[in-house]
Amino acid sequence: MVDEEIWVRGTSVMQGYYKMPEETAETLEDGWLKTGDLGYVDEDKFVYITGRRKNLIILANGENVSPEELENQLSRSELVKEVLVREKDKIIEAEIFPDYEYAKKKHIREEALKGKLQELIDEFNKNMPVYKRIYSLIVRTAEFEKTPSKKIKRY
Repeated sequence: MVDEEIWVRGTSVMQGYYKMPEETAETLEDGWLKTGDLGYVDEDKFVYITGRRKNLIILANGENVSPEELENQLSRSELVKEVLVREKDKIIEAEIFPDYEYAKKKHIREEALKGKLQELIDEFNKNMPVYKRIYSLIVRTAEFEKTPSKKIKRY
């Protein structure tokens, strides 16, 4: 681990990109492959991936926030079907596509949905350091555009 980024090496790790020396130099260092994944190793030596370096939000105060970490926590709510966290205008914003079927089953009217999601975010913020708190909420009426591997397109 270097600055929370997972680095690996071994016989199964690539030796470099074919005919791409600049990219190879950026990715390999002294035989170590910089994976671009952020994470940590626990006391039992299990590796946990918490996000991607390229998605990292760097706030004006210098704090680093992994949007995937916040998204994973918000996604635990059955009311949240899809979520995207990003920095906008120097604050952290969450864009949520609610699970409309779940809301209907729980008798949450559409006009009350934003308030319920805001309650969820307010509760989430209570347990987060100030720099990781979400200050803006957008409620979507349609699913996010996805990549071919079914991941939300970030940009």
